[in-house]
Amino acid sequence: MTTCDPLPTVAIPDLNSSLPRFHRALTFAPPAAHHLILLGDVIDHGPDTRPLLAELRAIHREHHLYYLAGNHEELLINAIYGPPGHRHAPSATPSDTPEWHKWLKNGGQTTLDSYRSTKALLSDAEWIRTTAKRWIVRHGWLYSHATRPSTAELRYPEDVAAQQGHDPLLWHRPRMSQDLPALDAALIGSVHGHTPRTTPEQLVGPDNKPAWFIDLGRTTRQLALHHSETGVHLLDGTPAPMTLSTPFHLPTLDHASAFLTRLAKTKIA
Repeated sequence: MTTCDPLPTVAIPDLNSSLPRFHRALTFAPPAAHHLILLGDVIDHGPDTRPLLAELRAIHREHHLYYLAGNHEELLINAIYGPPGHRHAPSATPSDTPEWHKWLKNGGQTTLDSYRSTKALLSDAEWIRTTAKRWIVRHGWLYSHATRPSTAELRYPEDVAAQQGHDPLLWHRPRMSQDLPALDAALIGSVHGHTPRTTPEQLVGPDNKPAWFIDLGRTTRQLALHHSETGVHLLDGTPAPMTLSTPFHLPTLDHASAFLTRLAKTKIA
């Protein structure tokens, strides 16, 4: 028998190693009263990777927190474990590899600088590798970092990733409705980060279902969040108290669709 989950879901886009941005999100969505979904790119660029991951891991142990992989998580995993098809034992001091330098040049240096020990870095990298998922469905919404998964992308194509050098689900940047795969008929829509917009943007897929893109970039003072019942909210730049703008209109959730809740079985390969 299916039971309805009374806790709403709130999606938090790319934090980019900013602890204040995460705390701002928590003032709107306390973890004891919500399911929190991090839409990827939690790490890199900002100064707070180590303390931010410490808080995430603590919340993950006590509450409902889901970590989705972004392209920066993939860069970290490739740097420490090797690229798809050539994985090896983790190393925080790898040889002169293209993956290591690519990560450092794309925001990884600030992540590396936030750690004082190799052991702590490897612990967090392993937690990300084994915890982060590529997509998730909750309350009728599909959540993933960059775009909706196509039928072929519901499983991680290790061979394709090895050929392309990255996971398409973590890197694509849809610009038009035609760029979006259709969703399962029972779903309401999808929510993503990855591609910065000046304001939350809705694309409508070929299935006439909304795809929300809520990453506003690293430098803006505003933070957009997606609430499974009330839609997209803009939080202002002050740490506290939080103020909310009028939410964008989204359809009301039918809780009978809770049976759709499931996790992607595959993690970052």
